[in-house]
Amino acid sequence: MNFQKIKLYSFFLLFSCVLFSCQEDETDPSQDDNTSLETTFNVNGQELVNLVNKYRTEGCRCGGEQMPAIGTITWNETLAKTAYLHSKDMNDQNYFSHTGKDGSDPGIRMERQSYDWRTYGENIAKGYTNEQAVVEGWIDSEGHCRNIMNPNFEEMGVGREGEYWTQVFGTR
Repeated sequence: MNFQKIKLYSFFLLFSCVLFSCQEDETDPSQDDNTSLETTFNVNGQELVNLVNKYRTEGCRCGGEQMPAIGTITWNETLAKTAYLHSKDMNDQNYFSHTGKDGSDPGIRMERQSYDWRTYGENIAKGYTNEQAVVEGWIDSEGHCRNIMNPNFEEMGVGREGEYWTQVFGTR
């Protein structure tokens, strides 16, 4: 009988320790965690936001047109997930297009992730090795540059899988 009491006491002690340690480690998932920007969806989100905002706040040339300085853009995890899933699909199915193999366009892919968009844009790229190179590649392409410099876009996300990069812009 004494052994069973010790065994029961040990079980409750262990259970209490596990229960309380789990509660201490919980965080509010709605809180913004800037460290997550560094490794989300195989990209350094903070570096991408910084690079894009440098162009947006200084202005740049898109093709033959000088684009004026505009406001900054913010990172959005839902758009990053949307971008990543498109990059993954292109990588897995070996294609390169704004149209998914299932016929989806960026707006449909955003809606699948519950992003209620008012306006959107998408840049894709293949073969770049890092964030700076891909942003410079997009800036060197007139249409991609215009997306980066579009003052109607308030949020962005980027995802990479293999050699494929997708940048999604949106405004709710």
